[in-house]
Amino acid sequence: MKRYRVPLVAAGALALGVGLMAAPAQAAQQHHRSSGPVVVVSGLNNPRQLALTNHSHRLLIAEAGKGGRITSFAGPEGESFVGRTGSVSAVWFPRSANNWHPHRIVTGLMSAAAKDGSGAVGSDGVATGGHGKLYIQETYVPVDLPKDLAAQNGMLLKARPFHRPSAVADITGYERANDPDGYGFDSDPYAVIPYYGGHLVADAAANDVLWVAPWGGIFLFHTFFNVTTGNCGPPVEDPPGHPGCNFVPNTLATDRWGNVYVGGLSSLTPGEAQVVKLDKTGIVRKTWLGFTSVTGLAVGRHGALFVSQLFGEQANPPNPAIQGVVTRVSASGKRTNMDVPFPTGLALDGKNLYVSAFSIAPAAGLGAPGTSGQVWRIPLG
Repeated sequence: MKRYRVPLVAAGALALGVGLMAAPAQAAQQHHRSSGPVVVVSGLNNPRQLALTNHSHRLLIAEAGKGGRITSFAGPEGESFVGRTGSVSAVWFPRSANNWHPHRIVTGLMSAAAKDGSGAVGSDGVATGGHGKLYIQETYVPVDLPKDLAAQNGMLLKARPFHRPSAVADITGYERANDPDGYGFDSDPYAVIPYYGGHLVADAAANDVLWVAPWGGIFLFHTFFNVTTGNCGPPVEDPPGHPGCNFVPNTLATDRWGNVYVGGLSSLTPGEAQVVKLDKTGIVRKTWLGFTSVTGLAVGRHGALFVSQLFGEQANPPNPAIQGVVTRVSASGKRTNMDVPFPTGLALDGKNLYVSAFSIAPAAGLGAPGTSGQVWRIPLG
């Protein structure tokens, strides 16, 4: 499974039974009356990483797009179609927003998706930078591209609102030249967060976290080797000749002490996904086990950890085709699940948890009303 994509693996499963879904967006609005989740914005194209800025007055949303018709390539989960539909959206005053339409402040980003626009990869990560700049992490696709998209392919980008992005660092180029895990070249740069004057980037397919300096220099922060426990034990080899499941780091968070939290998919093996806590030097300090498809992280001020599980088993799914939970892990280790359909990116403002819901859906949805890409706000009691 070395040629890896985070969301495209879901597209085939969603084609079954999706037409029978209720309208979860409407349900979320109804639950809001009893302090349940509320839809902040809908009509998004595969929303992924979230970032709060301006003292939590602005929410940034990385939209992986909905592919396009520029070119295509065959991947492990089927044919992917490439276009310029990736973007970054912004919501001002997200604490009071209620089912807004997307306000896209950066557009024209590379995106690859299934033919119906679901399960996209592309501009999956967004983070803040100094002087009003945004940093956007773009995926890598193994196909010839027009010049403008080739300049984004596998790159950490920077941009100002309503301006074209420019490349900061060639994340995929680092993997091609160094291959830290030794499993052969593979790259899917996915998440980005500010860190000590530069940025940390998780390359999901390369199984590493990199620190990118302000001038664009790239330095290895941590390499993840295969998970070999439980259902990732023998005879599993991923890739062949390397026992276990790829860790697949695809989400990052930090706490006030500078520790770095990394979530991994463990090759999408149920129950084997992990969250790892690294110190400032990249040394492992703690590991949480027993998750399924970790795709989002947030850390509370009092030690609580919030974890998106893209395909986590819902307690009361509106349809068997819908899965996904966000898990709160208290400082004492107690776990509590909240049903959220196909969640990924998370962000905290102290009073609310924001989560990308239906994160593998385009704006057109998954075949039923209320299933477009969305961001939900969940009040924290």
